[in-house]
Amino acid sequence: MGLLGRRTAGRRGGKDPIAVFWQWWAEEGEALLTSATRAGDFDAYVTVMSQRVRGIARGLEWETRTGTASEHTLCVSSGGDASLRPVAERWYRASPPASPRWDFVPARNAQPAMLNSTISYRGKTFDLSRTRVHAAVTRAGDSLIVSVYNPGFTGQWDDEYGLCALLLEWLLGEDDVERWVERIDCIVHDVVDSLPAADLPARVAELAEGFPAPHLIRMTGTLGSGAPILVRALRPLRWIDHPHFDLHSAVRIPFGADDDGLPLPGPLEEMRALEDGLARSLGIRGMLVVAETSRGVRTLHFYTDSEDQNGRDVLDTAVRGQRTISVKHSLDPGWKKVRDFA
Repeated sequence: MGLLGRRTAGRRGGKDPIAVFWQWWAEEGEALLTSATRAGDFDAYVTVMSQRVRGIARGLEWETRTGTASEHTLCVSSGGDASLRPVAERWYRASPPASPRWDFVPARNAQPAMLNSTISYRGKTFDLSRTRVHAAVTRAGDSLIVSVYNPGFTGQWDDEYGLCALLLEWLLGEDDVERWVERIDCIVHDVVDSLPAADLPARVAELAEGFPAPHLIRMTGTLGSGAPILVRALRPLRWIDHPHFDLHSAVRIPFGADDDGLPLPGPLEEMRALEDGLARSLGIRGMLVVAETSRGVRTLHFYTDSEDQNGRDVLDTAVRGQRTISVKHSLDPGWKKVRDFA
């Protein structure tokens, strides 16, 4: 069974589960949640809502909260699971326009006011207002290693790490934790250059301001065999900026090479023309994130939406009839296949 067949096999009666959800929402879901939320009658909708969200994909999480432009906000979240973030994004993109009663988000937004509270977490009480963080820029300069301290921490990290992650989510929002935080550490002793947790969003904003627009950079290196490798890679190389692009397509192009395995002038121009043509044909349906060249082969790493067959077809059509050029598709939410180039 092909990739497309596997992707649609779980649909009930061939129906898109996201479309089924939004049909239910229009027919009865919105009225149910509106009346129950206004009345504070959570038992009236928790079970049915959980069933409806689970019908889209197991593992998705949901919550309602007071809205900003609308009276209420409905969030359907991946819960930090990269494999589910494209599903949440598609749910959001299929949502109706925001109304005075409801708007919709595909990831939890920041709730910095939570840092002013005292909460119970796994049987322990924490005064969140006393939380401090240390934010160190990674060697690559594109994210932070955040150490979280609270006087209530005991060093039982199996219990307390979840609270650290939750605190950062409240401070930055779910997507920005993925975007800007490479690692979260819990610390039982404060450090000299820590800052109040409430200052972390400003620290992240400062880091973000120094970033150029997305662009491809050139790098050179050597493989373990000693062969040279040329790489062009997107910077920043972050899947969270394109959460619906979850299909990895590797276009493999053998070429006439010199003694170092690098392209001769003629093949180099042909590959450039092919690459430019693929990018133009894809347009907004996909993007090239990495091109690697070594040992007589250039591999172009594209990402498209696995639910958009047209994006995949562009690449398949381009190599059809070519004896040497090939393309291989695989689902890759989280962009693990290009992580070494980040």
